[in-house]
Amino acid sequence: MAERAPHKPVYLVCGQRDDRSAPRRDGKFQSDAYLKREAVRQITRIVLGDGDDADAPIRYDGPEADLADVLDDVRTYSLLGETRLVIVDEADAFITRHRQKLEAYCASPSTTGVLVLVCATSNANTRLHKAIAALGGVIACRTPVGRELIAWIVRQARERYGKQIEAAGAAALHESCDDYLGTLDAELAKLAAYVGDRQRITADDVHALVGRNREQLVFAVTKAMAEGDTAGALDAWEQTVATDRAAPMRAVGGLAWSVRQMLARCREGDDANARRLEDQLTDLLQLDLDAKTGLADVSRGVEKFIVRNSARIAAG
Repeated sequence: MAERAPHKPVYLVCGQRDDRSAPRRDGKFQSDAYLKREAVRQITRIVLGDGDDADAPIRYDGPEADLADVLDDVRTYSLLGETRLVIVDEADAFITRHRQKLEAYCASPSTTGVLVLVCATSNANTRLHKAIAALGGVIACRTPVGRELIAWIVRQARERYGKQIEAAGAAALHESCDDYLGTLDAELAKLAAYVGDRQRITADDVHALVGRNREQLVFAVTKAMAEGDTAGALDAWEQTVATDRAAPMRAVGGLAWSVRQMLARCREGDDANARRLEDQLTDLLQLDLDAKTGLADVSRGVEKFIVRNSARIAAG
């Protein structure tokens, strides 16, 4: 068995909000959750290994965790001689409640266990942060923005999926998807499978795959509406927006195309269904007009369209 890399006795995996952590285009701050999950995954691999016989870490929910239980698990000696890994998720409140005792623990940490504190943010000026930094265990996770994010996409494609993505392809993926790294990584996984043995991912590949996914999601919206499933239609719409920041602007045309396809498949004599679909096209035409003249917000208008037309079906 390969020798594992040395580990630290205590880790602090925290988000970082500095001047470069710019908000997304919708005004919300980017999430570092993906980077924190990856950091915990790497720590787990270092401490416990990554084989099928590797032990699972012991996890606590920070808001409910009891310090004595956590430290007992860290300090308990394993009969198999393995290092124990104890992770406290959402540990901000846990740290606030037990800061002084955690500082004391860092001064004399267990030699048989590793403690991981995962929190939203951490003030680098606090004694606890400095104590864990002195042990070498602080991992600050900051989501890259702008050009850094393009570079991250290129590096992720190469290191995780063994693919080269051209700069135009990385830019197209960034433009087509949300800024969340988890979403981008999921799309890279799909692209790697899509190109198969080909080593390079092009902008055309990105447009083809993301466009296909968008069409499938738009169809899922209209299908759920046709079944009177308001919640399902709204969920599909939220997924469409999550994978395409320009979705609200493209939505009217995509929904209209899907409705026209359903109208073309109407059976002869199905006058009620045809009238319903024609009414939907009229609603979409009015929404498009209102959006272009500044009388309505496209995204909000689509949500109202979904709710109104799904309710009509559900009501019979």
